[in-house]
Amino acid sequence: MEEDNKEISHHKVELELDAKIFAALSYISVLFLVPWVVKKDDRYVNFHIRQGAALFISEVVVWFILWTIGSFLTAVIDMKAIIMMIWLYKLMWIGFAAISVYGVYYAIKGKKKAIPWLWIVSRNLKM
Repeated sequence: MEEDNKEISHHKVELELDAKIFAALSYISVLFLVPWVVKKDDRYVNFHIRQGAALFISEVVVWFILWTIGSFLTAVIDMKAIIMMIWLYKLMWIGFAAISVYGVYYAIKGKKKAIPWLWIVSRNLKM
């Protein structure tokens, strides 16, 4: 009987760990689709899926805007624009990587931590 209780509590830990892993996976770029397909009915995971989707959409929009500006500047100005755009790309990459790490950290800790500007977008996503 005691072994059965240990098995059940161990199973609950597995499910909790499973949810945390899928929640953390939500913040790694396009990989938010994996938990969305597998665990979208879990409320905890769904919270992180929506924030991860908002982060991915933000990344795509920012990269497109930077690419457009960079293309225009290199056509109009010269090679100095390319150097400036490389710095902007790196700065944006570091920013998005930091936000991803922040989201992964709180997902693994088991907390629903709303990322301020992402939460505004993610609460309106219907997933």
